[in-house]
Amino acid sequence: MGAQPAADASTASANQTTPASPPVSVAPAPEMAGAGAVDPGAALPAITSTGEIDQPRDPWVKVNRSIFKFDTSLDHAVLAPVAHGYTHVVPKVVRFHVTSALFNLGEPLTATNDLLQLRVGSAGKAVFRFIINSTVGIAGLFDVAGASGVPIHISDFGQTLGRYGVKAGPYVMLPLLGPSNVRDGFGRLVDNFIDPVEFLIGGITSPEGISLFVLDGVDLRARADDTFNTVYEATDPYAFARSAYTQMRTSTILEATGKQAELPDFDVAPGTH
Repeated sequence: MGAQPAADASTASANQTTPASPPVSVAPAPEMAGAGAVDPGAALPAITSTGEIDQPRDPWVKVNRSIFKFDTSLDHAVLAPVAHGYTHVVPKVVRFHVTSALFNLGEPLTATNDLLQLRVGSAGKAVFRFIINSTVGIAGLFDVAGASGVPIHISDFGQTLGRYGVKAGPYVMLPLLGPSNVRDGFGRLVDNFIDPVEFLIGGITSPEGISLFVLDGVDLRARADDTFNTVYEATDPYAFARSAYTQMRTSTILEATGKQAELPDFDVAPGTH
């Protein structure tokens, strides 16, 4: 349903089912630390849990490249212009609080996946953040919990599967949704069924669900503008997106298992555009 503000790069996830979502993490962070060090012409290798360098398996590369081309054309024709109009019309401070509210709606899903991962302490923090930010923070418009010393983290079902040893499987490009793999694609589907917020509003196909989906998509695309530009400037945008996504998800799985990986920071801070 949504991600959450001020996330650390190692905890970012791709649980948002947003049209033509960017190929790297776009969970907000205070700044784009290290983003300038990324070579847009390089294809980033994935880092495995053993620290080895590996490239993602892509047996369906021809189909994936066709879908990538379709998603890119859609972004250029529709999503980017809408997102740019949004940033031009809506003041930066308003966009920041809209992002915060959308991310607050993702806390119940994070708590659900934390419980499935048997991380009870993390689930408690997510529940606490949702209660405090939904009340004192006025429906999540303000991250009061974060200001009080309870930072956000993001969990999704793909991460849950990875915690229990399920391999990523082949890389796949999802029409309208962007980069994924077999495990995470299945995880996105499951997240739509186990998300408490989705259940309360009647599912993603309800009028409320569609409205949130569209708003979340516009907000995400606006925040990820620099990320998209970095991908488009690469020598091979498809290969860059594939490797960057795989690397980001590897970091997400390592975080769930208590490990860490030193990966480039692709986070996009809320209200930076």
